[in-house]
Amino acid sequence: MIQNYGYKASVAKVFPPRLRSSLSEYQKCVFIISLGSKNFVDNQRIEACIKWISENFQACVVLVGDSIYRLTIEIRQGLKGDEARLEAIRTGEKFINEKFFLFEKYSGSCQFKFNMTSQIEKQLEFEMYYQDFQCLYQKDQSFQGMVNSFAQTYLNRVEQVEKENKQIKESLQEKRHLSITYLLEESALFTCLAKEGWQVFVYPGSIKTFEEISEGLHPQVPEPLKQMIWVSLRLKRSVQAGNAKAGRETKKDHDVGQ
Repeated sequence: MIQNYGYKASVAKVFPPRLRSSLSEYQKCVFIISLGSKNFVDNQRIEACIKWISENFQACVVLVGDSIYRLTIEIRQGLKGDEARLEAIRTGEKFINEKFFLFEKYSGSCQFKFNMTSQIEKQLEFEMYYQDFQCLYQKDQSFQGMVNSFAQTYLNRVEQVEKENKQIKESLQEKRHLSITYLLEESALFTCLAKEGWQVFVYPGSIKTFEEISEGLHPQVPEPLKQMIWVSLRLKRSVQAGNAKAGRETKKDHDVGQ
């Protein structure tokens, strides 16, 4: 028998916290896929999340963030416009093709349905909500501060800042704008799903922005998003006995944010 490493998913936090004990009353959820994040590259991490969802919900929309991934590509790879978008769409299709079997494995207990953010963005409601969030960012100081904090945290993770270099500063300003756009678009996408009755959003890690919204700390957001229930999963590495080859995963358990 060879020791085989795997992961087990469990609830880290629920927002609002008062709903943690009654989470079982909800029958469907949204599983957020952040392309490029380590939790969605390693099959063992993904499967742990899928298994947990299948044990707690009857239906799940797997939200693949293809179109918004273009912004990450612009920030990290320097591709622009249509080139970045095409690469993002390709990455989303690749994710589904390569990971579909993991979802199929648990389809007997939960109905999984893939939904691409590029498709949701074609809805008229998406543009309406996106404009709402843009206005909110301009007018609401609390919301603006939260978004700016997200952008800064994100940029701190993707590169080191070189001071007193004008060209670098200009580049960082553009990347900051892209990070803000990412969050505003994502908020509009989530609002579209919430309006359709998908209230529970599941993510392996912590995204402070949506935790705050779920707690009611930003009451000016569009009405459907006020109903959001945010479930943050914890992934714990475990050792299992089995005949499979030992896993070579050595990274930390958690990936925070996009």
